[in-house]
Amino acid sequence: MMMISDLPNDLESEILARVPAKSLSQLKTTCKRWYALFKDPKEEQEDDYKILRCCYHQNEDKVWFVECEMYELSSDSWRVDDSFTLDYGMYCSGVSLRGDTYFVACDKDSGFFLMKFDFTEERFVRLPLPFQSFDPEDTAVLTVVRDEKLSVCHQDILAWSNVMRIWVTHKVDEEGGKEISWRKDFVLEVDFDKFQLPCVVNVSSFLLDEDKKAAVCCEIWDEGINRPNGKNRTTIYIVGEDMYKRVYSDAVKGSFPSCPLVLTYVPRLGHIH
Repeated sequence: MMMISDLPNDLESEILARVPAKSLSQLKTTCKRWYALFKDPKEEQEDDYKILRCCYHQNEDKVWFVECEMYELSSDSWRVDDSFTLDYGMYCSGVSLRGDTYFVACDKDSGFFLMKFDFTEERFVRLPLPFQSFDPEDTAVLTVVRDEKLSVCHQDILAWSNVMRIWVTHKVDEEGGKEISWRKDFVLEVDFDKFQLPCVVNVSSFLLDEDKKAAVCCEIWDEGINRPNGKNRTTIYIVGEDMYKRVYSDAVKGSFPSCPLVLTYVPRLGHIH
């Protein structure tokens, strides 16, 4: 009969990660090993958090640039560093993984690329994407898979393509993904012409189920929002290579576009104070 102590730590963690958090809290005092396993090491660290804020500005020559500021909880202050100023655009909201933040960025020389902000060294690092595009009108969105991988969704607008492609990385290491590598054996390619749907080009966020090779996508569409009675439509659908299912659709009147998002989270036993 196998005892708890016989299980490798990584296997035990993987099994317990699939148990609801409420049930895990009841097991915390079962044994010393489980208590140590459930205890969040971050609880022992000082509450010294950093926040990166990125804003678009226009200089006297009408050239747009991105200026970033750093907020530190320990000093309760914002600071600007010249190295935080970027001369290229960011094309999606950042996602956090292993303590770093990732963006999709683009410039006229390199096209689209992956950008990471390393909070430890406080610097930006360029990383590769699994596709190349120089069209700033393209859609490129990031998401995090199981709190251990990155995934990117790309739609080629310039080619008037109705195909959406999604890639996923290998597991990002605990050191913050110093070497990001994209899986060559995984590409979720969806041709919306199969489902007799109009061109889908406005995916604002998505979630990926790597095992089922399916995605939950949130799309926004401007239905003449600047015209009288114009609306902004949000549609959420589940899609795979041979499957499309719309699960939500609603149009809202308003003078400004809304920014709906689908989000994922990892349950934790710690409390927010």
